Amino acid sequence: MTGVIFKIVAIAALPLTAAPNVSPKQCLGGMKNALIAGHFTGPLVCKEGSATFYLAGRTTGGRYSIYDYRYRYLPNKGNTVHGGQKIVIFVGKRYIGQYALSPPPYVSVSVHGTRVFLEIESTGEKAKLDFSKGPPKKVLINGEIETLYR
Repeated sequence: MTGVIFKIVAIAALPLTAAPNVSPKQCLGGMKNALIAGHFTGPLVCKEGSATFYLAGRTTGGRYSIYDYRYRYLPNKGNTVHGGQKIVIFVGKRYIGQYALSPPPYVSVSVHGTRVFLEIESTGEKAKLDFSKGPPKKVLINGEIETLYR
């Protein structure tokens, strides 16, 4: 009988001793495997409190899903924290590309119809991306040209 109790206690204690990273299902909104399969270039930050990855919206008809990914991490053997923001694009659960933004300043992302709206949080400057014919190859954000890439 005590052997059974010991096993139950050991299993119940596992979550308390696990690493502080979020579970694979929660990591990057559950899209980590799709990002890896789609050859995403950039850091895959899953440590709780170091990254946000949320669905900003879907274009009309649900064709494109637009995610806002913000992250901070300390590279292996690094002594400077790196961080950034990316607009990450999916068709269904298939990763198709990203725009890398260089904060500061951060950009708010929203979707209305076939358009993705970006607003620089500190200045209110706005940009509009038309996805009616697919993701634009290049966009102008905060005076910088950003290119769609993997």
